[in-house]
Amino acid sequence: MKGRRWTEQEDQLLRESVLQSISNGGTQLEAFEKVGRKLERTPGACGFRWNAVLRRQDPISYSEAKKKRVYKQIQKKRGLQLESFSQIIASIRQMEKVWNQLRDEVQELSKQLTERNKRYERLLEENKRLKDEKRSYEWYQQEVKGRYLDLLHLLKHLQEESSLDPAEKINDEKESEINADTGSNSSS
Repeated sequence: MKGRRWTEQEDQLLRESVLQSISNGGTQLEAFEKVGRKLERTPGACGFRWNAVLRRQDPISYSEAKKKRVYKQIQKKRGLQLESFSQIIASIRQMEKVWNQLRDEVQELSKQLTERNKRYERLLEENKRLKDEKRSYEWYQQEVKGRYLDLLHLLKHLQEESSLDPAEKINDEKESEINADTGSNSSS
């Protein structure tokens, strides 16, 4: 097949394929391989025909195809940037929503903590008051028992001095019970 001349239809197919490939962001080599398979020519032969003849015949079309490729690449980048910006904005909105929820939770927890701290302080005060009250009752109980014992001693002493009937004497067992009771309560 060496030395076969190029027909007008073959030139047209090569021209359109290369310009379309360039416009769409492809390479000239891809177009040469594609057309070479269709025309049963080597990619090198297609490349030579393009560079030596066809591109020089119509430099404006070649220049326009390159401009289209650059324009499409810019649009693609802008599209990606716009998608990126949209994604960033969506992420920011989502983060803002989560932040607002967390802020509300922190405020609620802070409010609960304040209420529990107040309750804790009230319970501490009540505990102190009850302990003071208990000590007061214990002191009062010891005081009453002490005076009761004093009265028993006084009565016993009076009975011994007077000649009362021995059946009326105060039982020493009661005194020992009170002493035992007083001793056990004073330890608690």
